[in-house]
Amino acid sequence: MSTNSSLHPYSALTPDTVMDAVESLGFYCDHRLYPLNSYENRVYQVGIENATPLIAKFYRPKRWSAAQIQAEHDATLALKKAGVDVAAPLLMRGKSLFEHQGFYFSLTPKVIGEAPEPGNLNQLFQIGELIGAMHQASRDWQIEQRPYLSAIQRIERACRVVLESSYLPKSMTPAYVKVVEQLLLRITQTVPSHQSNSIRFIHGDCHRSNIIAHDDAMTLLDFDDCRMGYAVQDLWLHVSDANERRAQLSELIEGYESQCDFDSRELDLIDAMMAERTLVYTAWIAERWLDPAFPIIFPHFISEEFWRQHIQDLNDILVKWGQWR
Repeated sequence: MSTNSSLHPYSALTPDTVMDAVESLGFYCDHRLYPLNSYENRVYQVGIENATPLIAKFYRPKRWSAAQIQAEHDATLALKKAGVDVAAPLLMRGKSLFEHQGFYFSLTPKVIGEAPEPGNLNQLFQIGELIGAMHQASRDWQIEQRPYLSAIQRIERACRVVLESSYLPKSMTPAYVKVVEQLLLRITQTVPSHQSNSIRFIHGDCHRSNIIAHDDAMTLLDFDDCRMGYAVQDLWLHVSDANERRAQLSELIEGYESQCDFDSRELDLIDAMMAERTLVYTAWIAERWLDPAFPIIFPHFISEEFWRQHIQDLNDILVKWGQWR
């Protein structure tokens, strides 16, 4: 299938366009422009004359509406005002979201530091504190632009995307459909039994690369996937070793509970969230395949081995279901 860059709107996002956008807000670029790791959007560190570099984020066209992006900005600005350590967009003349040549974009001050070390128990406690502080500050929020979508809704959509694409080998389709059906059945048996009414504002993609550790502190980055959901969604991604699951979860929850109450019944939802994330991730690649960056980053996606492993990963979730407590 063609991956001609002319088919994709990001082909118009040239270095000159990026710098012109930044300079349209009154900054002067020093022509140091570094692309940062971001597949869904395009994010650049932009050098500014006689000042600290800025992070310019250009939102993927047609993914979010202006109102949905603004909801993200309003949330991060409110969290920052409440004292939560988050990277919030700059306000310029009372605005945080701007448009240049058809691209929505924002500017954020650069945060210096590194991603937390996987499995570091002290840092896991700090991460739990940070997430707990975020959830406590936003405990009464209702973000209508970013509603809660159940794992079943998201899995069913992801399955449709994959089955309607040409990437899943036909010989593997029955095995794929079977394991998805089994997962959906298991989820329907698990999720309704969870009686908590704790749907709240969450980060939504709170893996360690979206946290910066610096000077014994943590800063939470990139709220692009923020939405209403369960608190545990922001916690479980930081468990990096199945053999250390209990110790790592314990540190996360202990840190979290120093800031915010945690409903331990939500631990029963992690398996459903694992299945959802695994399926949605693969569907996301399928949807983005015409973006010229994706065949370069994920060349294995069109191989039979990728899909064989994907189906195996889904079966492994079924086999290990219920081991999070």
